[in-house]
Parts: sequence; structure tokens; C-alpha cells
Amino acid sequence: MTWKLYAVVSAGAFVATYLMSSPRTEVATTKSSATAAQSARQRAAETEIEALANSLQVRLKSDAVNSTPGRDPFRFQARVQKRPAFVPPPAVVESVPVPSAPPLPVLSLSGIATDVVDGKEQRSAVVSLPNGVLIVREGDSVAGLYTVVAIAEDSIDLESTADNTRRTLRLSAR
Repeated sequence: MTWKLYAVVSAGAFVATYLMSSPRTEVATTKSSATAAQSARQRAAETEIEALANSLQVRLKSDAVNSTPGRDPFRFQARVQKRPAFVPPPAVVESVPVPSAPPLPVLSLSGIATDVVDGKEQRSAVVSLPNGVLIVREGDSVAGLYTVVAIAEDSIDLESTADNTRRTLRLSAR
């Protein structure tokens, strides 16, 4: 292939590429109802886009005014202090002392005894209090604070008379 033929083929390819890449211009000869509806939608979209662009420009202008930095690291000058917004003084709330419950007595299970009455086992528990020792059976009261619910071989279940909470005392290994 000679250089002249190569130049002609390259120029032809360049012209063809240029013609194919240019946008087409069409002339509308008739308007149908579909194109009219499409143009109406297009106009509505364009007006909406213009309204949004205008609101964005207004917002950008207002943001530019408010975004002035309050400090310039390259200048040494006193910073202007803004007055703080009004802050009402905190309300004074009087604290009412909450009455505390009296401390519960220290209870410990000292022993359990089993008796056979009429062919049935009946258990008794020995409960130690700070001021003495009590021997109780199921249903008995312990210091007016607890009621004995059940007595097992190595423990006793007590129920509080104030709030019906349960407490279990176990025999301690000495």
C-alpha cells in the first residue's frame, strides 16, 4: 500500500466518523396527539426544574452569607463573642426524704427436727434471731415479719407479711 492510498483511506474514515457522531436534526412535519402530550409533560417538567433551580440558588446565597468562618487562623485578633440566648435558671426542686424501711433482722436456720404424729411426719425449725431463738412450724409467724410456708430437710421457706416476697434459709455446715 502506498502512502497516498493510506492517506485517502484514513481521511475517508475520519469523515465517516465525523458524520456519524454529529447529532441528527429532524424536521417534524405533523404533530400527533402523542407528541403534543409529550411536549406538555416536557414543559411541565421544565417549569418544575426551573422552580427547583431558583429555590436552590436562593438557598445557596443564604448559606454563603451564614458560612463566614468565625476564626481566621492567620490573624491574631480577639474573637467577637455573641450574647448567649436566654437560659432560664434551673427550677429549684426540694428533695423530699424517702422514708427508708427499717432494716430486716438477721435470721439464720439453726436446726430442723422431725416428729411422727399419727403416722405423719411433722417438722419444726429452729430459727435464730438477734434477740433469741424461735421454734416454728408451718403457718407460724417469725418476729411478725415472716410466715413459715414450708419446712424441708435442710431449708425453710419464709414469706414476707408486708409484700409477699419469699426468702429461703438453709442450714449452714459448721
